[in-house]
Amino acid sequence: MKLQPLLLLICLYADVSGQQRSGTNKPVSVYLGAHTRVTPIYLEPVREGFQIGYPDKSEQPDYHLSGPGLLISEKKELSRKLVFSLHQVIRYDFLYQRMPMDLVLPPDFNYSIKRKWIFDLAAELSYRFPRRKSVLLLSLGAGLNGINTGFRETRRFYQSQTVYTEKETRKSFLFPSLSTGFGWQKKNLIADLKFGYCWNNPTYFASPFLYPELSVGYRLFNGK
Repeated sequence: MKLQPLLLLICLYADVSGQQRSGTNKPVSVYLGAHTRVTPIYLEPVREGFQIGYPDKSEQPDYHLSGPGLLISEKKELSRKLVFSLHQVIRYDFLYQRMPMDLVLPPDFNYSIKRKWIFDLAAELSYRFPRRKSVLLLSLGAGLNGINTGFRETRRFYQSQTVYTEKETRKSFLFPSLSTGFGWQKKNLIADLKFGYCWNNPTYFASPFLYPELSVGYRLFNGK
């Protein structure tokens, strides 16, 4: 997968950080909170996992494409109505299960479970609707998810019980997304409900999908 979205996010982050240091624009506010992506809604028919009793990670992608994480957000007011945001979600998640290469499972068989630190990056533009004691937000954004999910998959093809060939493939769960949603903010507390769309599914299901995501954050400092 091409990494232009990631490069764009890095450039946007550098631009906001540079403006903050120069002191020529409004400062950046930093939020810390919790984020969770809900089980994807697939837009095309998908096959069920074919491993019974010993599910492989690539055959149950819902476990990877959804889950909770730590949210860090930087927000910059472009005007009274417009806010530009960068979001980073960090989680330590189950990536895959290493299956045995033998035709017969040994009686003392145990999984070798691989976990990694996984990162999601997103850039977002929000329109503010001020109310008497709070603010409503309507947002549009783009992101790159599943950074650092690279792994090598080895498959063994048996010609007989003792003769086989192996094929190794490099894979990852990296995927792009577009999102839109609503937010609510009161003083230092902010909550968001968003809906994302991925058109390049990196998993076994290979179907575009929608996904809801929820987040709650607290402003650590407002840059004043």
